Amino acid sequence: MKIFFVIKSLHAAAGTERATIAVANGLAKRNYEVGIVSFVNEGAPFFEVLPEVQLLYLYNKKDKRPSLIRDYSRRVKLRAFYKQYKPDLIIIVGSGRSMLNIPAARGIQNITWEHFNVNINWHLLHPLSKKLAAMYSDCVVTLTKQDAINFKNKYGGQNVVCIPNPVTIDSSVKSPLTEKRVLSIGRLTHQKGYDYLIEAWSKVENRKTGWKLRIIGSGKLLPQVQESIRQLNLEDSIELIPSTDNVIKHYQESSIYVMSSRYEGLPLVLIEAMSMGLPIVSFDCETGPRDIVTHDVTGRLVPPFDTDKLAWELNELMNDASKRQLYSQNALINVDKFETEKILDQWEQLFNQLKSK
Repeated sequence: MKIFFVIKSLHAAAGTERATIAVANGLAKRNYEVGIVSFVNEGAPFFEVLPEVQLLYLYNKKDKRPSLIRDYSRRVKLRAFYKQYKPDLIIIVGSGRSMLNIPAARGIQNITWEHFNVNINWHLLHPLSKKLAAMYSDCVVTLTKQDAINFKNKYGGQNVVCIPNPVTIDSSVKSPLTEKRVLSIGRLTHQKGYDYLIEAWSKVENRKTGWKLRIIGSGKLLPQVQESIRQLNLEDSIELIPSTDNVIKHYQESSIYVMSSRYEGLPLVLIEAMSMGLPIVSFDCETGPRDIVTHDVTGRLVPPFDTDKLAWELNELMNDASKRQLYSQNALINVDKFETEKILDQWEQLFNQLKSK
């Protein structure tokens, strides 16, 4: 079976790109013929793509033409790609470009793989894009059960299923939980809520006892993040590190993972952190964290945007080494459901259902 993934870009150090590559690599190992079509070539993919996975690019650089002309050109070129390579199944990564991808894929079975909260829209036509995905994709895959329900109710999808993202890192050497360090990884964007995290950190008393916050990420809000840290006099207790593909050592050097996102799909970093044995403190945004973290079992879920509560929970966990160890042990048990082979089994089950139609 020949499967093509189609995605905007493979260059970003983000969860969507990581999960797409992880699933593509895993299917290639299971002897599927796999290709990834990226709209633009922005250099080598940030995450490793196996040689067995064919990489195809529509354009070698960003297309600066007006959006209508650009999208029409992409649609024509995508259609030509499909005629040339003849995939049996197309997996469209994200619903935001359905008006481009759905017509290009006509006549070929296709899945829309939604990576974000269904209620979040990236542009004015995004709701229409989701409606097109619901109407014309053979299946819509969401990352959480709640999003599957929301997609069906809001956009009328008849075949909507939930398949979580897999854990994608080598977690054989866990964190010893010995360092006085809290970790947060993510792009420096509005979505990730680092303004809330920095405000909360300014209220954490244990930063005065040697605990530090390490933020790993790059993005357009870097100047604002740096300025917030400076204004709150937190330079001595917050470490800012650019995005890296070697996150394992940072998990190993931390004892708590914190997430302050405004919204999420299914945050891969929480799955990774749990697989490394880290207890979690996270905002309980609409979808995502509660699908991964069980409150007072593997971590603490905090009402969204409540920086006082976020600071309080961090302080409590910093003060209680036995609680950190308990959450860590529970995390290693609970994260098993996100193991890569189990997630690939779910994808294969879906492929078989579509083939039988």
